[in-house]
Amino acid sequence: MNIKKMFGSVVVLLIFISGSSAEDLEQRFNILSQRYAATREARAEISELRKTLEAEADMLHPLQLWQSLFVPETTPEKGAANALALLNQLVENGDPAKWERTAGFILPSLVPKPLMAADAVYMAAHFLLDMDSPASGELASWLLQRFSDSPKAKFFFVLTAPEEYTILTRTMTEREILPPFGRWTGGETEGKLPFASPVRGYITRDSAESAGMIFLNAAGQPVSNGNYAWDRRTGRIYHVYEIWFDF
Repeated sequence: MNIKKMFGSVVVLLIFISGSSAEDLEQRFNILSQRYAATREARAEISELRKTLEAEADMLHPLQLWQSLFVPETTPEKGAANALALLNQLVENGDPAKWERTAGFILPSLVPKPLMAADAVYMAAHFLLDMDSPASGELASWLLQRFSDSPKAKFFFVLTAPEEYTILTRTMTEREILPPFGRWTGGETEGKLPFASPVRGYITRDSAESAGMIFLNAAGQPVSNGNYAWDRRTGRIYHVYEIWFDF
């Protein structure tokens, strides 16, 4: 079945399910197909821009790359370059959709790599949108879309997102830089960037649970119960310890 026939079949199905008019649904599918086509056409430009930026990144340790993303005087080009370089160092093939495979801590500062990688995605998008290039906006969009393709990344960093997510998606919506289905995922807002920080201090498990903190396992990954507790409202990460009572 060719694409035109496939869309026609889906239109008929949705008319039956939703009761919408054929004209309305056909218009939606035309818009959707145009967005997919535009995305395919932009891939070459996105790939070329990414290679160019990665070549301009500073040759730094991951911790230094991460720190450079939050220096006020960092230019959009250098920030985007360093964020992409950090993503390449922390995530397989530099692909945000593979975020769940990122594990470990940067030593000796004990900064969780999974949270640093999430920072890299967001800050890359931020800097790219500040660049004066159509391809940079498309690359920012691709990064966030691929990040949402990771179920856990979507759950922890998009459905519950930092303040910056609203700014990024509003900016892209105003510029008509949209995902194929035409709208950026919305969710709850809690905390702000950076996600990552060195592990400092101690907290009891009960206190962490009462405060609604997110536990991290020994690999720095968000889990239901772990060795560390991340307070995303303040950005602080604590060692978790147990209190034992002898009677």
